[in-house]
Amino acid sequence: MGCSYSDEQLSEFDKKIERFISKKKFVHMEKSETGLYTKIMKKGTGRELLLTDSIGVTYTGSLLSGKIFDEQKKTIYLPLRGMIEGWKEALIGQKQGVQIRMIIPPQLGYGAGGMDKVPGNAALYFEMSVNDVK
Repeated sequence: MGCSYSDEQLSEFDKKIERFISKKKFVHMEKSETGLYTKIMKKGTGRELLLTDSIGVTYTGSLLSGKIFDEQKKTIYLPLRGMIEGWKEALIGQKQGVQIRMIIPPQLGYGAGGMDKVPGNAALYFEMSVNDVK
């Protein structure tokens, strides 16, 4: 983790995510030990994704408020190694073609510092399709 958070802060992030899931009426979101929530919307059938891959993705990234901070409607290639921890955890081991919903707590996202349109300590919501792997 890039930043260290207290158990209390981590718990508060998790409560915010749980409220978001409840409000959106999302069902069967899986929570990992790190606090990442994922749901496979469609399983991939291609080869398994590796940390060393460049992945061709389309996605929408928003804050829990619903404000979209990043959107790629056309496939963009990104090195998985250079992505935020939440993406790596959610995607490594999935297969090409996967469609995934993920809610990433701040400690696996942009942390206390935030980034461009993302404020510090923001949880992130992504809907993503992995269309290609190189």
